Amino acid sequence: MPFNSPLFLFLFLPLVLGCYWLLRANGRIWFLLGVSLLYFAASNVFTSFSEIGKTGSSFLLLLLYYIVANYLFGLSAEKYRDSFWGKVVVWLSIAMNLLPLICYRYPGVAAMAAQGIIPSSTGVNIADYFKFSYLPLGLSFLTFQAIAYVLDVYRDEIDAQKNPLLLSLFLVLFPKITAGPIIRYSEVAEDLADPKVSADKFAMGARRFVIGLGKKVLLADTLALTANQIFSVPAAELSPSAAWLGLITYSLQLYLDFSGYSDMAIGLGRMFGFTFQENFNYPYISRSLTEFWRRWHISLSTWLRDYMFIPLSYALMSDSVRQKIAQGRYPTNYRSLFSIVMVFTACGLWHGVGWNFIVWGMLHGVVLALESLWLSRVIKKWWVPLQHVYLLLIVMLPWVFFRASSFSEAVDYLRTLAGFPATTVFHYDLRMYIDSTELLVLIAGVVASTPIVRNISDHLRKTEHHAIGAFCEIAGMVFVLMLSFCSIASSTFTPFLYQKF
Repeated sequence: MPFNSPLFLFLFLPLVLGCYWLLRANGRIWFLLGVSLLYFAASNVFTSFSEIGKTGSSFLLLLLYYIVANYLFGLSAEKYRDSFWGKVVVWLSIAMNLLPLICYRYPGVAAMAAQGIIPSSTGVNIADYFKFSYLPLGLSFLTFQAIAYVLDVYRDEIDAQKNPLLLSLFLVLFPKITAGPIIRYSEVAEDLADPKVSADKFAMGARRFVIGLGKKVLLADTLALTANQIFSVPAAELSPSAAWLGLITYSLQLYLDFSGYSDMAIGLGRMFGFTFQENFNYPYISRSLTEFWRRWHISLSTWLRDYMFIPLSYALMSDSVRQKIAQGRYPTNYRSLFSIVMVFTACGLWHGVGWNFIVWGMLHGVVLALESLWLSRVIKKWWVPLQHVYLLLIVMLPWVFFRASSFSEAVDYLRTLAGFPATTVFHYDLRMYIDSTELLVLIAGVVASTPIVRNISDHLRKTEHHAIGAFCEIAGMVFVLMLSFCSIASSTFTPFLYQKF
């Protein structure tokens, strides 16, 4: 039941908000936890554990597993944080949290590992126990949040939550579970204990929700039609101009779809009295890949930094380098550069199994390492528009590996983009895909990827024309909402692009 579905917009959300606002603080916590569990049960995205040995257990048992396990891990990490057993608890929690994700996302790998444990003489075919139709809703983000919670407790950055009800709500709160943002416990601890709702928060949340809905329904879904049509054609039959249009529309679709979801999740959080962190900050206006990852999927990039890159870099450092850092000196550390490549390769594998995702992650890791080493100093000397061109190319070209169905298909597509297609006979040209509507949406998508509208709105608020600015903003929100509703009513429902991750 994604947020742009009619069932969610016209039935689920109004009923839940109405009941939530009528309840008192304690009742709201119980109600929201029940609603979050109901949201999972009502969503047709998840699979059930009945596929594992046909036990008939539902996906809700998986949620119960995460809740109970991490409640106990959190208490144990706090109790033994200064001893050897604290490290044991941390590593065990990481393994236990990753186990369901590995089983669902990489069933072949999990089956091979299990077959190595269970002797073949038993006659049990382990592969039959790892056949799943879908990845459970929000499993990746649930896993990341659980690991971060236990690690933060172990590092003494937060206290373990003694109330299992509040920890359960933190893990399964429905607005942010489908595709993030990845929430740290410290960010919502106060809101969990006492979610405060107000008319101002609700208005801010509703505004943010409408913006996200418009990004998704009006822009991302329209651009997806063109991107899907072009990427479904063999690259050798595309003209270079048509191939570039496909890449541009897909790049915009991916950003608008995912940032649109984040906007809607942040808006829903505000309506229910929770403040979630920003997840996107106009990444396509960056001047380097390093800056891009500070603006793109911020909750994921900071998670990778805090829980993978920093620990891995520290583990690989020599004692002399650690001493220099303790003295305030930061020498070039090639082991840290290696850590960057390893972390982003793992990031690629998280997005999917296959050479496409490995190459995508490695490309980002290598470029980030080069920027950290010397390239960023060179880029800063360039003309500013040239810096933006560099960033767009270094981000968009790897998106081909992200979008193509195979490695060879991605290579063929890149050849066409470079003007060296496998044939000179083009059956699909730019004129077949571009029209006035597509051009208008394309321009709107580019504008929505920049802070132009936000800056104009902020400027009007600070001048004597603030009343005019407020009126235009309200009118714009109503217009976007009505258009979104009309689009939803007249088109086939499409889920969020990033939801599968």
